[in-house]
Amino acid sequence: MNKIWTKILSVRILKRFYLERMGEPIIYNIVSIFILFFGNFIKKIEYDLIPRQPYAFGLNEAFKEAVKIGTNKIIIIEFGVAAGTGLFNLGFIANKLSKIYGVDYKIVGFDTGKGMPEAIDYRDHPEKYRKGDFPSLNLQESALPKNTRVIYGEIKETISSFSKSLEPKTKIAFVSIDVDYYSSTKDCLKIFEMNADFFLPSTILYLDDVNNIDHNAYCGELLAINEFNEENKIRKITKMTQLRNWRLFKNALWLDQMYFLHVFDSDFRDPKKWKNKETVILKNPYL
Repeated sequence: MNKIWTKILSVRILKRFYLERMGEPIIYNIVSIFILFFGNFIKKIEYDLIPRQPYAFGLNEAFKEAVKIGTNKIIIIEFGVAAGTGLFNLGFIANKLSKIYGVDYKIVGFDTGKGMPEAIDYRDHPEKYRKGDFPSLNLQESALPKNTRVIYGEIKETISSFSKSLEPKTKIAFVSIDVDYYSSTKDCLKIFEMNADFFLPSTILYLDDVNNIDHNAYCGELLAINEFNEENKIRKITKMTQLRNWRLFKNALWLDQMYFLHVFDSDFRDPKKWKNKETVILKNPYL
C-alpha cells in the first residue's frame, strides 16, 4: 500500500494531476470529491477517479458493448506486460464491471519476457528506447489476479497459438498496446487478422505510445497503425471521434490515446441483420 501511495504522490503524477484537473471547471472538481466517497463505480469512471483512467473507461465501454450485442464473455488483452502493473489494474476494474454488467471475462497479457529487443532502425525510435528496457518479472499465474494469465514468448508466434485456443462466442473486447517499437506493434496487430467472430464490431483500443509530441506518422506505433489501415480494407483502426467533447474532464492526456478497431466484416454490421427492426420515426415539436 505504501508503494502505491509513493507512486500516486510522485512528482510526475502530481504534475499530471495539476495540468489535467486544476484547469477544469471548479464545480466538476467539487462534485468529484462527493463522487469519490459516495458514488458508485460507474460514476467514479465518469469522473476519472479510478486509477489508470483509460483502462477504466475502455473496459466500461467494452462491457457495455458486450451487453449490447448479447455476448456473455469477453477477452481483455494487454500487449507489453513488463512488471505487470497494468494487468493488476485490468483485473481490479474488470472484476468490478463483470458484476455490474453480468458479463464474464478473461485477461491475457503478451510479453517476450526479455524486455525490449534491439531496434530495427529509425522507425523503432532508438533514441527513446534501449535493448533490455522494461524487463519482465515473468509473473507466475498464481501471483496474478483471477482470470488472468501471461503468454511469454515472441508475440508474432504466440498470437498464432492463442488464436487456436479461443472459444466460440467469446469476443476480444479491449486491447492495450504498449510495446513502444514500430516493429513490435506490427507483430501485435497481427491479432486483428483473425476471424471477425472473435471481435466486438468496434473493439476498444488503448495505444500507449502516441502521446509524446515527437511521436509521428513515420515512426513507432503511429506508423504501424497507418500501415495496417493501408493493408486492410475491412478492418480499420481509428481514433474515437469527439471523445473529448463527451467527457467531463477534457484536459486528460489519455483521451487522445483511445481508438477503435472497426470490424467492418462483423455480422453485426450486415444490413440483413437490421431489415426487420422497428422503424425510427422522429417527432416535430413545432407541429
